[in-house]
Amino acid sequence: HSAAHRGATRDARGATKTKTMRASSASTARSNSSRGVERRRTTTKTKKMARATTTRASTSTSASSVIPGKGPGSPKYGEIYETLVKSKKVRAATANEVAEMLSGKRRGVVVDVRQPLEHAEWRLVGTKSAPYLVPMENVLRRASGYFLAIKGGLKERNVAFVDVVAEVTKNRRDAVVLVDLRGGDLDIAPLNGSTAVSDRGDSLSLRAAYELVQAGYTDVRYVPGGFPALIDEGGLEYESEKYAGLLDAVGEGARKTLMYSNLLPDPSLAPGFVVQIVLLAALAFFQQP
Repeated sequence: HSAAHRGATRDARGATKTKTMRASSASTARSNSSRGVERRRTTTKTKKMARATTTRASTSTSASSVIPGKGPGSPKYGEIYETLVKSKKVRAATANEVAEMLSGKRRGVVVDVRQPLEHAEWRLVGTKSAPYLVPMENVLRRASGYFLAIKGGLKERNVAFVDVVAEVTKNRRDAVVLVDLRGGDLDIAPLNGSTAVSDRGDSLSLRAAYELVQAGYTDVRYVPGGFPALIDEGGLEYESEKYAGLLDAVGEGARKTLMYSNLLPDPSLAPGFVVQIVLLAALAFFQQP
């Protein structure tokens, strides 16, 4: 009986041990399976993040990597024109569209691409400043423009233009309207052959649009006729803290000349006027009989 009892005890212990091993194996399998699922989830999430990062990188470009629209390294206007037309991301904006964007009734940003000095003199109410041309960093070269009566001196392309636009826009899918004094027009085909004659359709706005398209903006617009068309034909309101009294006092013709020919008083124009007066005086002297 005692031997039988000991055998039964051993059998019971063996069965218990077997059950414990099976339970442990099952638990381990479930744990490994759980970790495998978690690894797959992590891997999938990582891949999605990588794809998203790649997509963002492919649709957005910093200012340092775009091909310039003007100045050293820029293509001829004909090539810029072809790129803009083929992209189907650039079109003309109407005065009504611009007015609705400025009032907040339509999504989009209206960007003034003139130099900061000109934007400070007067601007459309609600526009953002993102200058495409800025005074040259080389002081001597910039100063040479003063003697030619060029307001602000000689200019060069703003290498940070794309980054400045990114600061004033919410995302690169919203409409961005670029405005300058000329406007440009993609309905006017570029000239062939000599580049000595300026293209009637060319403008700072279109050259700036060329860079924004490269940077991933999908809805870039320009205004044929520029600021004069928006103000004089479209009836949009402009503002000027510094010259409001002067512009209100002069006649309509004088106002347009002062605003659109960059003749509002500025110290940078003084050297050029002095040079012109001296040249006229010398010319009159030598033409005396």
